[in-house]
Amino acid sequence: MTALSSVIRAQLLWPLAFLFFAGCSTIATFDPVAYDKATGAKAEALALVDHATESYATRAKDAEAVLLTVNKACEYDRGRSLNNITVKQWEILLDPNGHLFGGFVERWKAKGSLRSAYIAEKRPDIAEAFDQIIGLEIGKRRTGSN
Repeated sequence: MTALSSVIRAQLLWPLAFLFFAGCSTIATFDPVAYDKATGAKAEALALVDHATESYATRAKDAEAVLLTVNKACEYDRGRSLNNITVKQWEILLDPNGHLFGGFVERWKAKGSLRSAYIAEKRPDIAEAFDQIIGLEIGKRRTGSN
C-alpha cells in the first residue's frame, strides 16, 4: 500500500467512524435507488479508467458521460436528508484537484493519455472510494417498508 493510498483511505474512513459514533438517527436510511446509482457509477467509472491509455480527445464524450453519471449519483444523495456523510464522500471522489476519480479524469485530460502503470496504481484507489460509498449505503438502517 502506498502512502497516498493510506491518506485516501483515511479521508474516506473518517465519515464511517463518525457514523459509528453518531448513531443511526443522524443518517439517512438505506435507499435502493442510491445503491443502484452508486454501483452503476462505479462500473462506468472503472470501465472508463481502463481506457485512459487512449487519447482523452477520442474518449472525451465518454468521460463527460461518466462524469455526468457520477455527478447525478452525488446530486441524488445530496437531495436526501441526513445524508451529509455520503455527500462528503462523493465530493472527495469527484474533486478535480484530488487523487481519486475527478482528479484522475483531470490528469487524463491534461496529459492526453496516461501510462498503464499509473492506471494500475490509481484504479484500486478509485474502486475503493466507490466501495466506501456503496458500503456506507448498505450499512444504513433499513426502514420497515424496504
